[in-house]
Amino acid sequence: MDSRNFHNLTWVPMFAVGFVALTLGIVYVTIQDPWLLDKKANEALLMVTYEELFSQSENQYLPVYLTLMYRFFGWWLSSIGILILLYVFVTKMGTSMARNCLYCSTTIVLIGVYCIILKFIPKTPFLWVTHGLVFLLLVSVYGSVQLTRYK
Repeated sequence: MDSRNFHNLTWVPMFAVGFVALTLGIVYVTIQDPWLLDKKANEALLMVTYEELFSQSENQYLPVYLTLMYRFFGWWLSSIGILILLYVFVTKMGTSMARNCLYCSTTIVLIGVYCIILKFIPKTPFLWVTHGLVFLLLVSVYGSVQLTRYK
């Protein structure tokens, strides 16, 4: 492989990370009942079904609150996705500093996501999405290391 291929190996996976975050965020913002995306894991955490939870009169506005929380989460994901996409687009991950800054911040975010998922909702299908994001990060780091060695 030449330096161009290694360079592509550094920025394309991180661009994909940003695209995945943006896409998931848009899904959370636009779907009717976003909490149903992770229904089984959430019901296991709550130890009650949504039907039972929503049937109680004191919880009549809970769906509105959940929609608000998930919409906020969706905007957060979309924002992170846009920031990653723009950062990668502007810098093209051309310097070690650009790569390492994004790698450090992405690693911190993914560690936090893993902590939340593994502690509270280990049965979520989004655990596989997180594994995929870590794989993309590792591919990009590998490309960066090879690019540094190549130069």
